[in-house]
Formats: sequence, C-alpha cells, structure tokens
Amino acid sequence: MYRRKVSLIIPVYNTEEHLEKCLTSAVLQTYENMEIICVDDGSTDDSGRLVDEFAKQDKRVIGIHQKNKGESNARNTGLRIASGDYIGFMDCDDWIEPDMYEELVNALECENADMAISGFYKEFEGNGKTSVKVKNEKNVEPKVFGKEMLLRYLYERDSYRAFAYIWDKLYKREVLYQDGKKPVFFDETIKLGGDVLFLAQCALRTNRAVYLDMSFYHYLQREDSGCHMPDLERRMDNIRAYKIVKKEFEENQVDPFILDLIKRIMVYHSSNTAELALELQDGKILETCQQLMKKYEKEYRVLNGGRREWIRRFEDILQYKI
Repeated sequence: MYRRKVSLIIPVYNTEEHLEKCLTSAVLQTYENMEIICVDDGSTDDSGRLVDEFAKQDKRVIGIHQKNKGESNARNTGLRIASGDYIGFMDCDDWIEPDMYEELVNALECENADMAISGFYKEFEGNGKTSVKVKNEKNVEPKVFGKEMLLRYLYERDSYRAFAYIWDKLYKREVLYQDGKKPVFFDETIKLGGDVLFLAQCALRTNRAVYLDMSFYHYLQREDSGCHMPDLERRMDNIRAYKIVKKEFEENQVDPFILDLIKRIMVYHSSNTAELALELQDGKILETCQQLMKKYEKEYRVLNGGRREWIRRFEDILQYKI
C-alpha cells in the first residue's frame, strides 16, 4: 500500500553539539516514506559535515549548503524543494520520538484533516537536566475542530500551551502551497517571529484540524537561542509579527475575541521588551512599548481579570522612565 510522503524541513546553523541527536531521531522514524531536508545556513562549525555524513548514510536525507541568510530563508529553501504530501518542521537542536510522524500521518488521514497537532516537552540544559511535559490547562474537546476553534487554541496561550509552535504539527501540502506549487513563505525581514506569522497564515488556510493528546517533540531551552537574546531589535520584530497577524486576521474577518487574544499577546511581549529597554537604557523603545501597552490596556485587563500580579506588573512597567 502506497504511503504518502512526509517532507521534514530542518534549518541547520552551528549546533554541532546537538545536531547528531536531532538527525538520528529524524532518520529513525517508524514512518519511512520521508525526505529529510537539511539546509545548512552557512554554519562555521562541524554542522555542515554532519549533514553530509547523514546524507551519505541515508538516501532520504537531502543536504543543502548555502551562505548564511537566516533561519526563515533556510526554511524557505526547504519549502522550495519539498516534494512531500505532508510537511513538517524541526529545529536543529531538538529531537523527536520515533513514532511522531507515524501518529501524525495516521491522524491526518483518519480524520481527513489539514493539520495535525500534538504536544511537546521542554528540555533544559545544565547539570540538573530536567524534562517537562507541556500540558494544556483546559481539555481540547472535541479532538477534531474547524478554523475558528483552531485559532482560539493557538492564541489562548495560558489555557492551551501545546499549540503555539510550528514544529509539533504536520501540515497537508495544500495548507502550505497555493495551487499545490507556490509556497506560503516565511517573512525573511522578521528576525524573530517569522514562525509566528507563518503559523497564523497556515491556520487561516486550515479548514479542519485534529489534536493528539500525545507528546513527541523535545524542545531544547538554550540560553543562547535567538528568542532569549537581549536584542531589542529582534524583540521589536516579534511584536511587529503579531501586528501583521492582527491586520491579516482583521482582513479575514476573524472572530473579535481572537483579535483580543492577539492584542493581549502583543502587550505581553511589549512589557517584556519594555523591561529590557529599561535595562539597556533605550528610552525610545521603552516609550514605544508603553504606548502599545496603553493602546490595548482594556483588552489586557479584561483577559487577565483574575491575575492581580500580572496587572500590578503591567501598571509598574507603565511607570518606567529613563
């Protein structure tokens, strides 16, 4: 019986310490009809050599080497050549359980869904290494749902923590490609948050999704990763990504409650960026973040009504001055 192909796209950059574990977990998948597209984005360590070694050992591994152009560009390179019926993503310092794609493909096909979603673990580096299974606070019922419910699960973050990322999912090709050929590309101008915009655009193209209450993906928490860097420009790009999401959702007449959830997330990221701006003594960015917090203060207070400590922190940050 013919089994549809999965294209797994892995952007690779300077993670030789973790890459072997990542790629080993990919090639040992119980679902065998896969192409594993590894895009070496100008690595200066041994990552490129490791990619080539795996490509020699397993014909399903496709190694591509390019000049450093950023993670979004590397993912777009993968999307341009992916030939699979289903598309998945993985980061080069993470790893996955052997049955991840077997289970996700089965879920897509059994439920005739456009997107299959599962849970994940957070993995922490250090001597006292720990693994934490990320759990939803609320039950996902029913397990199969339409676009509006998918959007609620994606952006009601405190209640549905397992939904926020692109890599614990499997997408039917039609969700990512217009007319099955032209990809929905990652925005390469956004240094942090390109995946935020990409996932939102995919969600808008999803009519039917299925959730598996199982965890397969291991998300490594590295202090030197892009999302943890004390870089104000990158933090502002992340906020910009959500502004674009909000605009596109308004144009697609998405439920106003979903828009309020987006505004709440924007305030959250603005508050974090404001704290960093104070630390780095950047008055312009501090003021910009405070203005956005004030703009959506009503939505933030309503959606955080029972969290007094969050509201107190919000009020304190509005008083920051440089």
